[in-house]
Amino acid sequence: MNTLIFSQTAIFRMQQLASCVYHTTGIRHRMATQEGMLGLLQEAASSINKDIRHYFDAFLMELNKRQLEMLEARGVKMRKPFSAAALTSVSPSSITPIRKAG
Repeated sequence: MNTLIFSQTAIFRMQQLASCVYHTTGIRHRMATQEGMLGLLQEAASSINKDIRHYFDAFLMELNKRQLEMLEARGVKMRKPFSAAALTSVSPSSITPIRKAG
């Protein structure tokens, strides 16, 4: 079984997602285990809550094709981002990245 490895930015986005899921549903997911991460991502992928979907989409945007395929193989349902319609009319230069320290 391949280990899921994410960038620091993706981990940050996943932590934001976990916080949103907890505050919305009251369910905590153990982020220290792969099972906890997969449970969070599976729940978020099937959620209809706008805030959860927003954070899930932000997490997905940080992943490469191989990572997306690994998650899909583990039962995480992939879908087009909730805000895909908005993204098609927005130029890439207007999307703000995470602020850099310093």
